Amino acid sequence: MSRDRNLTESRLHEALNRLLQGQPKRVKFKGKLTLNKINNEAGLGNSYVHKFPDFVAYAKPVIDDYNNNFQQSLEDGFSVDEIAISEIDKLKSDKLREERLKIRYRQERDDARKVKVDLEVINNTLMFRLFELQEELASLKGTIVKI
Repeated sequence: MSRDRNLTESRLHEALNRLLQGQPKRVKFKGKLTLNKINNEAGLGNSYVHKFPDFVAYAKPVIDDYNNNFQQSLEDGFSVDEIAISEIDKLKSDKLREERLKIRYRQERDDARKVKVDLEVINNTLMFRLFELQEELASLKGTIVKI
């Protein structure tokens, strides 16, 4: 349990460092830094970051400093939104995302079909066994003597 906790906390630290460096993997590099953004970047569930009060205490001042510098850079005329991504690059990334989604959906569909076939086999086996037991019971009824 402690190992899992340490692993998760290290994921939070790595996510915070990626966001501070402007190289996120799971979230968009846009807007202010928040605990929720760190949580999502680490790939954790909703508000899971709050289960680590030591990390939250460490991260809050860092977040505040980052957001203050972010606000000053906006006032100086520099905005993260001004970083231009060409239309072709945007379309390429959308296409890649859609292809990954299609692959994932196909895999889920194939897995569901396999589970369905396995359940049908189990169901048919159970139905046949039920039929056998009913036949056995019917044959025993003739041999039972009522008193």
